[in-house]
Amino acid sequence: MFGYEDIRSLFGLDEPCGWSEEKIASLKAEYGSLPTALEDYYRLCAGCEELTQNPARDYLMPADKVGMKKAEGYYVFFSENQSVSFWGIKLSDMSQDDPPVYENYGDNKWYLTCGSLAKVLTAHAYLNAVGGVLEYAPDDGYLEADAKQTEKLKSMFTLIETADSGIYMGAQFFKVNDDTFMAVMPNGDNSVIMLASASEEGFDSAAEAVYPVLGLEYDEENDDEEYC
Repeated sequence: MFGYEDIRSLFGLDEPCGWSEEKIASLKAEYGSLPTALEDYYRLCAGCEELTQNPARDYLMPADKVGMKKAEGYYVFFSENQSVSFWGIKLSDMSQDDPPVYENYGDNKWYLTCGSLAKVLTAHAYLNAVGGVLEYAPDDGYLEADAKQTEKLKSMFTLIETADSGIYMGAQFFKVNDDTFMAVMPNGDNSVIMLASASEEGFDSAAEAVYPVLGLEYDEENDDEEYC
């Protein structure tokens, strides 16, 4: 079983918050089976609106839309927020517990993203968290780092291996402190840094560590940054 403990902790899901057993059974009947990683996610997490249903962020594909690429041999489980790209599973892999995931950009071509469906689902959860769910973040929403700064930041914090999926050309997620997380998003030779926390104290502590690496000064009073 896939418990998705880190996702449930991140979104405060003390109890299962999933789709109905009837909805899950209907999908299993239509497709013959569901990967265990996806069925458990549907049962434990799929009902959390902040996690899966905000169209301003990447979102879980509704049950009535998962067959949109069926003719191409894929079950679509997640969509980019503007429906420009989709993540799917080969129909021939639906009996696997944790199958590979492929990405599509609106045509009929699919590209391997990751060998683990569970890692992709977890990565999307962290991306949604740092991208708007967690309350405390930089005023502009993100920071920028060159290659040297990126490597320094990566060395300072703990890689979240359960979310190391390769989405968005190799995005990685790090735990900075107990309630603060960082996404490192490749952007050419540089990186976009997304830093967010569930608490003001956690964000202040994280910013005091991260901002100097980026040549910035952090002002706790108004969350302003200035280049040194």
